[in-house]
Amino acid sequence: MRIKTQKNLNFVKKTVYQNNFTCKIKKTIISLKKIFMKKVSTILLLLIAGAGIIFAGVTFQYFTGRPNSDGILLEWKTGDEGDTKYFDIERSANTPDNFLSIKTINAIGSNSYYSYQDNSVYKSSPTSSSLYYYRLKCVYQNGNYSYTNPISVVHSVSGIKTTWGSIKAIFR
Repeated sequence: MRIKTQKNLNFVKKTVYQNNFTCKIKKTIISLKKIFMKKVSTILLLLIAGAGIIFAGVTFQYFTGRPNSDGILLEWKTGDEGDTKYFDIERSANTPDNFLSIKTINAIGSNSYYSYQDNSVYKSSPTSSSLYYYRLKCVYQNGNYSYTNPISVVHSVSGIKTTWGSIKAIFR
């Protein structure tokens, strides 16, 4: 009888030890999950906050350009300008690779309308149609900047304007 009781006691001890070990493992796994979730949450918050710092600034409702009789009219409207200091208007002729700054306009504040008339396109190609690319460089108070996507505008000079420009040039 004693042998049987000893076996039963060993079985109970082994079972209690295994259950206790399993319980400790479960508690450890739950603790690790909590720590992991806190770390993941912290990392995600840091990434979101970092993205907010990097991309904080201006939101655009639109940025468009259209040709008119004097050149090309650029217009844009902002939503939230954040800490935007000014906008640099940049232009590239025929390819969107070589942008040059043509005008700086100070930021007014959120929900503002801006426009710029680029009259220099007529002077740069008075006799033909030309493709121009424009983008805005948004410069922030801290010196960082971001760019809008480029827009393209085709500008054509009419024959009458070309002739009139030639006549004006004769009398200069």
